[in-house]
Amino acid sequence: MSHRQILLLALAISALVPATAAAAPTVTVTGDDGNPLPLNAAGPTGIRNMDVTADVAVPAADAPYYTSQVFDQAGTAVSSASGCRTTQFSPSWKNFADYRGNGTYTVLVRYFGSGDSDCNGAATENRLQYAINAGIGVTGPPGRVLTRAKNSFTINSHELGVGLNPGAFSYEVRYALGGVTGPDGAISGPSAETFVNRANGLAPFRFDKPGRYVIVARAKTDDFFTPWSAPVNVNAVAPFDIERVTFPDARGPRYKLRGQIRERVARGRVRISIARGRKGGKFRRLGSRAKINSKGRFTKKFTLRRTGVYRLRYTYRGSSVVAAGSVTEAIRIRRRIFFG
Repeated sequence: MSHRQILLLALAISALVPATAAAAPTVTVTGDDGNPLPLNAAGPTGIRNMDVTADVAVPAADAPYYTSQVFDQAGTAVSSASGCRTTQFSPSWKNFADYRGNGTYTVLVRYFGSGDSDCNGAATENRLQYAINAGIGVTGPPGRVLTRAKNSFTINSHELGVGLNPGAFSYEVRYALGGVTGPDGAISGPSAETFVNRANGLAPFRFDKPGRYVIVARAKTDDFFTPWSAPVNVNAVAPFDIERVTFPDARGPRYKLRGQIRERVARGRVRISIARGRKGGKFRRLGSRAKINSKGRFTKKFTLRRTGVYRLRYTYRGSSVVAAGSVTEAIRIRRRIFFG
């Protein structure tokens, strides 16, 4: 066979074989900062972004025709197929990839040889990957929080930080008093929901009763959610305030007072002290601490032989559900006690 015949045979064979990639295509995905992030064949590129566009660029020297599509970790297509494209006139393509949970996604670029303008023949495949590890968290308060202000019935609103995730369309934040999380990380049973201000990443919480609250959150895009965040515990306590004090035995010089704490769940003891006058004067204890009963009440007997204005001070050390504090009120001693 002559040299000319060998050359013609080689050309004929090359026309039947799909083009082999001279190099991998250039593929970028939307990074966490919103800018294109190059992928490489060495391994998956890690991102947190849930709203990804995979841009493909194929030089004409690589292949005359190509297709492009993105698949999730299960091998299901998460973007539309590009259709058969020619590198001469359409060397690039945008794949708008849906979020289908955390995992590794594959950008598949197929090269086709000359004459295969419908991209139905044999192909050389290029696979580049990115791995999404999206998730959010809630920042708890530095310490205990008050359910309300002292001597007020208005429930406080506490703003806590929620770590926003790039590309998330919405957020779900739930919390419950005495909440318990299940195997999937969600709160088992009823829970309250609050909403994140996406401008500052803060969410308002209203802890209307004292106790331990559990908070979890997750982000959502394309009807798919990130895993629930690690649970955050918040200990809410009521302030120490007194609803009323009565004197069922008001005849002196021996008196008996009965106090009702506003928060009925308060337990422990109250120290009661007394001082003469509306201001100044040294407080002295009225015997041992008064025990709080199951209804949040306490009683104390004491003796005062001199009439006039006095100040009573009630001091509470605090508990797991009621904060430490003190309350001071003035009384006037005559033959009976009146509040001054």
